[in-house]
Amino acid sequence: MTAMNSQLMRKAIRHLRSSDKKMTDLIDKHGMCNIKPPIDNPFHSLTSSIISQQLSSHAARAIKGRLLGMLNTKYFTPDAILVLSSDAYKKAGLSTAKSKYLRGAALAVKSGELNFNSIIKYEDEDVINVLTMLSGVGRWTAEMFLIFGLGRLDVLSVNDAGLKRGLKLTYGLQQNPSADEMMQLSNPWRPYRSIACWYIWRELD
Repeated sequence: MTAMNSQLMRKAIRHLRSSDKKMTDLIDKHGMCNIKPPIDNPFHSLTSSIISQQLSSHAARAIKGRLLGMLNTKYFTPDAILVLSSDAYKKAGLSTAKSKYLRGAALAVKSGELNFNSIIKYEDEDVINVLTMLSGVGRWTAEMFLIFGLGRLDVLSVNDAGLKRGLKLTYGLQQNPSADEMMQLSNPWRPYRSIACWYIWRELD
C-alpha cells in the first residue's frame, strides 16, 4: 500500500538497476521515472484511465487535451465532467459509451458512492474491487489508477497490450508474453513493478 515519493523512487531505481540489466539500460536511456500522482485530485487520474481504455497513448493524450481545453482547466473534476454535453464529448473524440462511464464515475463521487478518502487507505486488490463496481471500469483501468492516481509501487497489469509489446521489444521475445511469462519476467522488479513498467512503456513512446 506504500505510495511513491522521491526517496522511494531513488530506492526503486537502485533496486531495478541491481536486479535487471535491461532495466539499467532503460534507466540510463530514459532518466528518472516521472510518475507524479495528483494525490489531491484522484478523480483526474480515474478519468484519464477511463479515457485511455483501448487507445494508444498518443490518442488518449489528444482526447484529454481537447476535453481540458473545452473546460479551460488543467484537471478533471466531477463537476467539470458533468457540465459537458454529449456533443462536447463527441467532438473531443470520445465514444458514447465512454462519456457515460465518465459521467457515471463523476456521479458516484458526487453521491458519495465512491469515496477516494476511504479507498486511498485500501490494499491494491481492495481498490480494484471497489472501482470495478463502476460501469465501464475493468481491472486494467483500476490498475492504471493504482499506478498513476495513487502512486502504488508494485502493480503489474498483465492485460496491458502496450506492456506486452514493450516486454517483447525489450527482452527480444519471439512473441508477446503470456500473463505467466510477464509475472516471471517481472519477479526481479518486485516490489517496484510499477516503476519498471513505466520504463517499458517509455520504449514504445
